[in-house]
This record gives sequence, C-alpha cells and structure tokens, in this order.
Amino acid sequence: MVQARVGFQEERFSPVVIRFCWACFVLLHVAGLVYYGFTAWCYWNLPDTHLDAWLTLYYLGMETQYDRTIAMFMGTVAIIHGLYLVWMISWSFKKRQLVFAIYNVFRLPSFLLRFLPARKGSRSVHPKGISNDVYRAFFTRDGLLGVDGPYFDMILFIREVVETALQTHQAYRMSLLLPRIAINRCYVALLVINCWAIALVHNMFHENSTKRRVWSLISDCVLDTVTSIGISTVLLISYINDFNFERNGFPVQKWYEDEWVVQALSEFQMILVTSWRDLFTRLIFAVSLFGDMDNMKMAMRAKRAKRTSITTGKSRGNRATMIAPYSGNGPNANLVQKNRAKHLLFKVSQFVFFVWGITILTLHLYAESIQQYPQCWMKVRPWFTGQPSCSLLVLDCHEKHLRGTKREVTEQWIGFDPESVTRTVVRHCPALELPEVLTAFSRLNAIKMYNTTIASWDSNAALTQTNQTSLMTLFLIRVNFSLGELPAGLQSPDFPQSLGDIEICITNLRSFPDDIDMKWPRFGSIYIEASQLHEVPASLVRLAPFDLSLSMNPISVLPPQLFEEESVAYLSFGGTLITQLPENVTKLSSSLGDLNLSYNNLSFLWSWIDPIIDHEPNTPLSLAGTPYCRDLERIFTGEQTNFLSIPPLSQNNAEMSIFADASVGNWATLKKSVSCAEQDRTWYPIDFEDQYSSIRIVDG
Repeated sequence: MVQARVGFQEERFSPVVIRFCWACFVLLHVAGLVYYGFTAWCYWNLPDTHLDAWLTLYYLGMETQYDRTIAMFMGTVAIIHGLYLVWMISWSFKKRQLVFAIYNVFRLPSFLLRFLPARKGSRSVHPKGISNDVYRAFFTRDGLLGVDGPYFDMILFIREVVETALQTHQAYRMSLLLPRIAINRCYVALLVINCWAIALVHNMFHENSTKRRVWSLISDCVLDTVTSIGISTVLLISYINDFNFERNGFPVQKWYEDEWVVQALSEFQMILVTSWRDLFTRLIFAVSLFGDMDNMKMAMRAKRAKRTSITTGKSRGNRATMIAPYSGNGPNANLVQKNRAKHLLFKVSQFVFFVWGITILTLHLYAESIQQYPQCWMKVRPWFTGQPSCSLLVLDCHEKHLRGTKREVTEQWIGFDPESVTRTVVRHCPALELPEVLTAFSRLNAIKMYNTTIASWDSNAALTQTNQTSLMTLFLIRVNFSLGELPAGLQSPDFPQSLGDIEICITNLRSFPDDIDMKWPRFGSIYIEASQLHEVPASLVRLAPFDLSLSMNPISVLPPQLFEEESVAYLSFGGTLITQLPENVTKLSSSLGDLNLSYNNLSFLWSWIDPIIDHEPNTPLSLAGTPYCRDLERIFTGEQTNFLSIPPLSQNNAEMSIFADASVGNWATLKKSVSCAEQDRTWYPIDFEDQYSSIRIVDG
C-alpha cells in the first residue's frame, strides 16, 4: 500500500493579508526607529541640562555618567529598526514584490552547497553533520530554531513564560507608580487577553500549526510593543506641552506644583532607565519584539494555485515530494509516548496561563474597589494591599474646619497605607501638632507646610534617617514657629541624610541651633528667605551648602567663609542690609558661579571677586536695584565716566577690581559679568505658591 502526499498541507495567506501584514511590519519598524532614536537623542543630550539637575536632585534614573551608554543602547536598537525598514522597502521596490526580510532575497550560495556532502540516499541538497545543523538553524524555515522547526513550539512556550513573568512585574510596578487609571487598565487588559489568548489559540488551532503560531506571535508582538514602546510614548507625550526646549527643562514652578511633581516622580520611573536590571529588561523586550516580527515574517506565505497532481521533486526544486512505503509495524511507541507527554505539557501550560490571567484581573479589580478618601489627591492602586494607597496626602485645615491638633491630624492620616505616601502637604492650620503617625510614612520624599502655625513638633514625630530614608525635600512656607525657633522634630540627631533640599520662606525664624551642622546633611540646598535672621549662623556656614539663599533677612554682615567653601556654587543675599562684601576673603571658591546681591546698598566690589568672571560663561553677578547698577547704567549711557564709590586699597585688596574699571575697553567684561535686570526677591517661587496653595472658596 502506498500513501502519497498531494500538494502541501501548510497554511498560506491571501495577498490582501500579506499586504496588510507587510504594512504593519513597516509601521512597527517606523515606530521603533522614531521611539528609540528620539530616546537615544534625549539621553545623549541630557547631561548638564536643567532637566538633568532636577533628575539628579530627586535621584531619578541612573547617574549622569551612564547617560551616553544608555543612548548608545537605544541608538543601536533604533539603527536595527532602520535597517529592517530600509531593507523591506528598497528590496520590495527592486523585486516588485513584497519583501519581508533577508531570507526573502538571499539564500545560501549554491557554490557553497556543492562543497558540502549531501546525506546518503537523499535528493536534498542540505548538507549533513554539523554543517546541516548550522544550515537548518540559520537558513531554513524548518530549521532547529525556525518558525516551522520541531522545537519552535517549545521555544515559543519558554518565551511566553519569561515574557509573561516580566510583563506581570511591569503591571505590578505600574499599579504602584502610575496614578493614571486608564493606562493601568489598558495594560492589564492587554496582559490578561494575552494570557487567555495563549490558551484560546492553542485550543482553536491545535491541528493547524501555522495559524496557531502566527496568532500566538501576534498576541506577543502587540504586548511587547505596548510594553517597550507604547507606555513610555504615551507618558512622554503627556509632558511635551510642559517642557521648555529653550531651557532644556521644565519651568521651575512645575517642580513646586504638588500634583504635577508627584505624578512626574512616579511616571519618570517608568520612562527613564532606572538601573542596569531595568536596562536589561528593556533589552529583553526589544529583542523579543524583533523575534516576534522575524518569526511572523517567516510564517507569511502567499496562497498559490491549488495543485491536485502529485508534485515531483524537480517541480519543487530542493523540496522533493516524499513517497512513504507502507509499514506494518505501526507507530513508534517511544514517539507516541513523547507526543503524549508534549501534549500534556501544553494542556497544563494553557490552563496555567488562563488561571494566571484570571489572577491578574482579580488583583486589579480588587485594588480598584478599595475605598478612597478626598484628602488623597493622587491615588495609586497597588495589588497587594487592603488599605487605600495615596501618593499625595493633603491636609487642608481650612477646608476641613480643623485646627490641626494631633487627634485631628491622626484621623486624617491613619486610614492610608503608610508605605504608599510619598508627599505630604499641610495647609492653613492655625495650631498644627504633628502626630507620631508621621514616622510611619517610610517612603515619604517631600513635606510641604503652607500658611501654618506649628504649635508642636516634638521628638516623637521627628524626621529621622531610621523612619524616612527617602526624604529629599522640606518646604516650610509662610510658617510660624513657636518662639521663632526650629522645632525639636527638625533637630533629631538621626536627621535624614537624604534630605538635601530645605527651603524656608516667609517665617518668623530668628535663631538657628549652634549644633545643627552635626545633624543636618552637608553640601545641600538651604533657603532661609524672608525670615528674621539678623546674622548668618556659624553652624549654617559649617554646613557648607551647595546653594544657599538668605535673601530678605535683616543681615548686615556676611562671613568671609561663605565665599571660600569649595562646595558652594550658588549664593543669594538679595534684599538684605549689607552695604559691602567682606573685605578679607582669602580665595574665592572656584565652584561659585552665581552670586545674587540685588536690592542691597552695594556701591562697589572688592578685587577678590574678580575670578568669578572665569567661573561661569553666563552672567555670574546679579546686582539689580543697587547703587552699583545705577552707576553702571549711567556709565553705559555716557552720563558719567566713573563709579561714584571706589573701594579703598588695602593689604588684602592691593589691586583695583575689574568691576571698578569704568573705561570703555572694560565695558564688554562688565556687560558679560553683571546683570542689572529685575530679579525675583526670593529663590523660592512664592508668588506661584501663593496662587497655587491659597484658600479656595467653594461656591454654594
């Protein structure tokens, strides 16, 4: 008895489907080229920008020194997408038919095949031995790793397991970080559909391997595209309108807008590469997307005219028709057993994927069902918690008709998962008493108090490194302190060393602890503006802040050490009572690049300030509203030829300062180094804060 194979039992696709798939592949490569190319460009140009400074302050992304490395990785992926795109389009035009990939154009050269020994008794030109394995693995559809190969289902299964695990972790991270519920819902829906599609496709097309594999690959490709490109693209687009491309950063006010900054700090962790592990995960998704598309391209075969006659090996070229002799021995027992085990494995895997999808959906729906409260202004919905989760917790005593007692504040804060709170804002409290529950907010990164009187902030509720390891910023705006002193809660010996940005503006603070330099972190940013300091505290000088503002304090004398610390880069003493800078500065700090002395009674500068000209390419000195600037403007207009006040020569200042030279030849230096333009009175954006945090009157 003889059985003949009539034609080929392989699934082929109509020309319409082929054209549609080709167009989809082109669009995917265009999307990959644009996204990865744009990301590479951004990372390459990120160092030393305004955005980079803010990202560094909030520890977002990897360190600046790795930006170019990330850019090269992103650029490499973009180049690969570009090469695929050029290849498909150019060869399609050249051959006048749709070309999907390299194997549609080139095959193993025939002159190489002639030198490879063929298998004995076979009409196939495939080489034998190691050469055969290499050839089948890399040059044929039915090779060891090919889409029609014997191990493709197993390879696809392993890929699906790995990718589903990584995508589940991605969905969990999104539930922790992203407050945008629509994005979370869409991604969870795609992940659940993908899990169910794996089971559904295997059941529907268990006898049609081509359709089964193609639909599985399509499902994987869609989710890989959303994971690697889609989410970041949607998030990036939402920030485009806020970005200032001239300054290469967001407006400063945005970083003080509570809702915006909390959302940005969370979502930037999804947009930016945060670690080497994160970069490796992105590499897996990028490579997986290439693999999905390559395998689908291999599976794309156009329908041919039906054949009813037995095809010969000659008409098929190298794919000869096989005539199978009758065998009375029946199927091989080992093969049958192997197929049964394989079938059982895939049945179990389908069930596991289906249950996994149900589990993810259940976790997501349960997280969304948890009750939320109005004092939470930025909600997140992590999977594994039974309490409401809140990134931004706002206590508005005026709105709630509260005074701010410990009991009242505790009632407002106690109902939330403490580990979910990242920013706490307190407004309009006439007698605030900070409760001990504050110490439970272990992931807190910012505290803001506005228009509030702090009646009590004792050591039980103190900020400590033990409890607040992630705390980075503290804003005390329009705040009254008891006795005009820092409360005990800000003087813990275990003060958070991550708290590098302390900004105090418009307060009654009039003294500073002598030992604060033993508690607060050094080299940070400290603003104490529009307060009641009559002198610069020695402990504050010893903290050696990176940038320091004491603007609008009744200070008349500045210690020379402030200008000598090599850690200092920005200083502001605008609106104080100083009439001159200290005379005896030994050596100006080489890192000082911005000195604001506006709205003082300064009429001259000592020669020790001259090196600042070489520190900063932009204007390093701001002297708006000073007698010096009035003289300078009259000199430039020709109304006078010299400065009215000339610094006296002394042992420490034996030479005349460049800033005292009114000659025409020195005008270019003066114009480059001195700004007389109007300045903000404080570095803290108080006008914006007053508008943003003011008492809101609700009609009705």
